[in-house]
Amino acid sequence: MTVAANPYPVTLEVDYPERQSRWKALLRLFLAIPVLVFAVFLLSAAYGIAIATWIAIIVCGRIPGWLFDFQVKLIDWQARAFSYALLLTDTYPAFEGVYPVRFDAVYPERVSRWKVIIWKYITALPHSIVLQFLWIGAFFSIVIGWFAVLITGRFPKGLHGFVVGVGRWNLRVQAYMLSLTDEFPPFSLSGNAGAAGRDTYVISSIIGGLLAAAWIGVIVVAAVVMPGADRFSVSYAALKAGNGGMTIHVSQTEVSLVRATDPADSQFPLLTPREGKRFVAFQLEVRNDRRWLLHIRNGDFRLKDNEGKGHDPTLVVVGGSVAPVNIPDHSSATIYALFEIDDQAQPTELHYWSPPTENRKVIWEFK
Repeated sequence: MTVAANPYPVTLEVDYPERQSRWKALLRLFLAIPVLVFAVFLLSAAYGIAIATWIAIIVCGRIPGWLFDFQVKLIDWQARAFSYALLLTDTYPAFEGVYPVRFDAVYPERVSRWKVIIWKYITALPHSIVLQFLWIGAFFSIVIGWFAVLITGRFPKGLHGFVVGVGRWNLRVQAYMLSLTDEFPPFSLSGNAGAAGRDTYVISSIIGGLLAAAWIGVIVVAAVVMPGADRFSVSYAALKAGNGGMTIHVSQTEVSLVRATDPADSQFPLLTPREGKRFVAFQLEVRNDRRWLLHIRNGDFRLKDNEGKGHDPTLVVVGGSVAPVNIPDHSSATIYALFEIDDQAQPTELHYWSPPTENRKVIWEFK
């Protein structure tokens, strides 16, 4: 086995258990609940510790030794908890002392200020993509290992080494992104691998930069090409008389505002408006001419009044069913949107948001 002259300064070692308890493996997720809950709380605290670490680096160019040690111990215990839950060890996690799962990192005397957070996240993007696929493989390895432990009492050594390697790779990247080291992680499962070479770092930087630029470009394009709201003027008096407005085409959906009932207290006898309030209901007809379902939610509608207040629906009924409801393709449905507003207020606008894939908003302005 080839050992790197300078092994990577972040390590994870997990001793292979020759035998594991079958009944403990069967109940592993149940047995691991206390340590996993504790690990989740530690994970919540880790965000604050990470921010404190970054601030210290920006101010001092280094991490205080006690803060570095605390961060390492935090990750070490989390590695113990998740290794136990994933059947990598049969020993229940200890809060301290010797344990068959060991995470460690070499203290860096200096850490680059300008690389903190953004640059490291960009350069680590290729790692993140590869890890997504590796964790899929690790998941199936753990499932196979679980059955193997139940049948033979042993986790297959090759699969055990693979899962440990994925965890090691993940923790190296995590430590790099947290700035516990400036050494670029290797694309390797091996515990003996050294830091990635300059060529790998440059290529990863280029790929990460392109991915980040593409993501920013998508956001910018979405903001630029996002159409404004389609506004239509409708007589509120005509709506109350049942003389609805025109049919509006939103992509492959037809939407018609048919009627307004104001007040609508008697139309919904099972609901009672609060004191000083009244119900206003709007009837819409929707036809879905798309090749997939049209999902209608409460959040698709909003009402504004002349007092400048916005109102979310109290109730949305689609084809006789309470939203959320799916309208099948090439089908129509009657929608009732019920709002509670002040007694003295007058509706001025009804908003309808089309499905996110169509990215449009329709506003009926009442005159």
